[in-house]
Parts: sequence; structure tokens; C-alpha cells
Amino acid sequence: MRYWKWIVVLVAATIGASTAVGFAASLNVGSWHLWGGSQTLTKGTCTVTAAAAITDTYVRESSPTTASGSLSTAIIRADSGQREWMFIRFDISSCALPQTGGADTATMKLVVKNAANNNRTLTVTPVLTSWDGTLTWNQAQALSYGSAATTTFTTGTTNGATLSVPVTVDIDALIKNPSASYGWRIVDNGSTSSANTTTFNSVEASAGSRPQLVINYET
Repeated sequence: MRYWKWIVVLVAATIGASTAVGFAASLNVGSWHLWGGSQTLTKGTCTVTAAAAITDTYVRESSPTTASGSLSTAIIRADSGQREWMFIRFDISSCALPQTGGADTATMKLVVKNAANNNRTLTVTPVLTSWDGTLTWNQAQALSYGSAATTTFTTGTTNGATLSVPVTVDIDALIKNPSASYGWRIVDNGSTSSANTTTFNSVEASAGSRPQLVINYET
């Protein structure tokens, strides 16, 4: 009420007391109301493991124009002149995730078929242009890649181990732009020995051993 009295006094001093009284009587005092409520987020999990939804291959520096195709294994090797890069992507359309949704977590799971003699650190980089199972080493050099790696992970030395690779940031972006489904390149940047070749099960393996992508999401 003190604030209201000062308004009346100020107006009265300017235009006269009688006018101020009439003006004050015509004003309405209102108030803002804050809305309180809640929004329910839908949580879910989708696992992409169907062979038709996975494309993987590898390319060989020693055979730069030959496509390895989608074979029973995908290989990582880094010794100079003998480098081999793995490529993999998943079609997440079967998850039917709305573009307004988002990935809480997304994990690519790879099963080691033949481990390297030493624990290796592999680098996962997003591919930004289209490729398929007929990719060759020379063609892979012309692809566009992300300016920064998505993540790195270690292989261990145990055959049959399942490795979990976090790819949440890329899958969250893919949900919002499903057409940009180009997957990842996986490389070993440090090996100089054939004994450090890592072999993974690929799409031809049984459902429990092939690569898969697990997405925990909200809409």
C-alpha cells in the first residue's frame, strides 16, 4: 500500500489533487500468477542387433582397390603399409524414436573374436559421408570424418570379451537427423606389429555375438 500512496502523491503534485483522485480511482491492480505443474518423460530402451540393420566392413592398405566386403570378421591393424580400418553403422529406424526425443545413453557393443597380444587403445571417429560394404582403402581416404574422435576404448587381451563403446553424443544427433546415419571408423593409431591385430565378430555372427547398439532414450 505504501507504493500505491506514493503514486497518488506524485500524480497529485503534477496534475492536481482532484484529477489524481479520479485517475487513481480508475486504475485496476492486478497480479501475475506462476504456473506450477509437471511433465512426464517417457523412457525406453532400444537394442539394434538385427543383421539387416548393421553394415560393417574393413579396408586394407595393402590392397587399396579391393573391397573386403562384409566378412565374418572385422579387423583392426595399424602397422605401416598394412593398416586395416574397421567401419560400422547401425540403422536405428526400427527404434521409431521421435526427432524430439534424445539419447540418455547409447552404447555400441563389440565382441572380440581374436584379441591382440597386448592391450590396444582404439579410436572411434564419426564418418560424415556415405559408404557401403564395398568400400576400399582408397575410397576410405576420400570420405569425410569428424574433426574430433567420439571416444577411445581398450581391447583387452581376452577372446570372446564384449566391449562397451559409448557413442551417446553421435546417436543423440542421429535421432534429430536420421538421414546422417554414416556410422564410425575404428582404428588403432599406435601399433607397429602384426601381433597387435584385433579381430571382432561382425554382422555374420550369431545374434548374441554380432555387434549391437543399445539406446536408452527419453521422449
